[in-house]
Amino acid sequence: MPVWISEPRDTAGDAVLRDWRVLQTYAGSRHFGGRCTRTGPYRVSPPIAFFNSETRTGMTTQGLRFALAGPAAREKGLWQLYWLVATWENKVSGTKDITGEYLEI
Repeated sequence: MPVWISEPRDTAGDAVLRDWRVLQTYAGSRHFGGRCTRTGPYRVSPPIAFFNSETRTGMTTQGLRFALAGPAAREKGLWQLYWLVATWENKVSGTKDITGEYLEI
C-alpha cells in the first residue's frame, strides 16, 4: 500500500503535482494533494509553510518543495479518496477545500 502523506524519501527533490487541490484542516494546516508526475500515485503533502503564487511552488514544513502544474482537479475525483485516507490515517477530524485561493487570477 502506498504512503499517503509524502515524506522526504517519497519525493527526493521537487515534486510536481497535477490534478491538484489544496485543503485546510480545522486545526489550520494547509496541504497540497495531487498526482505526483514522477511517482505516479496521488500524494498529500505535509503542512504548507510558504507558497509563491507567481511560480506556483510551495515549501512544506518538512522542507519539501511542491509545484502545481496544470489546472486544479475537479471538485469531485480520485484525489478525494486519497485525502480521506490521509485524514483518517492522521486522525484529522475535518477539512475545508481552499483550492480557490491558489488558482491563478
